Amino acid sequence: MSSDIEIRPALARGAVGRLQRTSVIAEENNALAAINGSFFNRDYPYVPVGLLAIDGKVLTKSLLERTAIGISSNEVVFGIPKFVGHVVNDSSREKIPVWGINRPRKENEAIIYTPEYGTTTKTNKNGVELIIEDDMVVGISEGASPIPENGYVISFHGWTKNYADELPPGARLSATYKLADGWDKYDHVITGGPRLLMERKIVVSESLDNENFGGDVLGRNARTAVGLSANNDILFVVVEGKKGRSRRTRKRGATYQELARLMQDLGAVEAIGLDGGGSSTMYIKGREVVNLPSEGYEQGVSNALIIRYKTSPQSQEADTTDKK
Repeated sequence: MSSDIEIRPALARGAVGRLQRTSVIAEENNALAAINGSFFNRDYPYVPVGLLAIDGKVLTKSLLERTAIGISSNEVVFGIPKFVGHVVNDSSREKIPVWGINRPRKENEAIIYTPEYGTTTKTNKNGVELIIEDDMVVGISEGASPIPENGYVISFHGWTKNYADELPPGARLSATYKLADGWDKYDHVITGGPRLLMERKIVVSESLDNENFGGDVLGRNARTAVGLSANNDILFVVVEGKKGRSRRTRKRGATYQELARLMQDLGAVEAIGLDGGGSSTMYIKGREVVNLPSEGYEQGVSNALIIRYKTSPQSQEADTTDKK
C-alpha cells in the first residue's frame, strides 16, 4: 500500500445511524475508490452491526461478534476484534459493565451514547439515563436524553437501573471503552463477515456458523468483499447480482463459498465479506458507480470503506513546489 494513500471507514452523513449512498460518502470524503461497508440495522437508527472504530475511537459496538478488518498506517489484519468497556463509580470504585456503544438499548443493558450518535439517545421511557459532562453526572432522565457535546449519556434498563441509584447528580465517574488484546494499535476497525479466507484457506463454513449467519443470506446474491494479497495489496471486490424476470436481465450473484474461491483466484490470502445485496456498490473517482446495483439503483448504506490520499493532490503539489 502506498504511503501517500489511506484506507479507512467513512460514516454516512458523518454520523452513526444515518444512510447515504456509497458514491456520495466517497465524494464527500474525496475518495479515489470506495465500496460499501458493514452490515447495519435495517430500521432507524441504521447502526452498524458489530464494532466500528475510526481514528482510534470506538463509535459502535453491538452484541454480534464477527470478523473485522483492522487498519493502521503500516498493517492490515483480519479477525474478531476484542473490546472492553466499563464505567467506574469514583466514590465506591464499583465497575459498571458496558453492553454496547451507540446502538438501540435492549432489555437489562447499559449502553453509552456519544455525540457521534446525534443530539439525543432516541430511547423510550423505560430506562434511567445519566447525562455526563466532564466526568460528572449533571442530569437524570428516563429516555430520549440530550447528548452533551463534551460528554456522553449512560442508558440503563431493567436490573441495570440499580447502578444509577448510586450515581446522583454531582457524582463523579470515569468511562473506559476501547479495543483490547492488540486491536488498540489499529486506527480503524470495521466489522464485516463471514471470514472467507484465512492464510489462503477457505473458512466460510465454520465462519458462517460461528458468526451467526443464516437464512436468505446464504444464497446467491450481489456480494462485496475486501481481501489482502501476499504482497500486502488491498483488494476491493464487488460481484453483481440482479433480480430479473428473464435470464437476459437476471444476474446470478455468488454464494459466500463462490466469493471465497473468487478471492483466492484474485490472489488474496486473507478476506472477509461485507454487506451485500442491494448495498453492494463500487465507486471509482472519475467513473462513479462501476457496478450495476442489484435493485437497479444505488441504495443508502450506513458506512463505506474508502481509499483516498492522506492529503489532497493540490496540497501535495504545493508541498513539492515549496521545496523547489
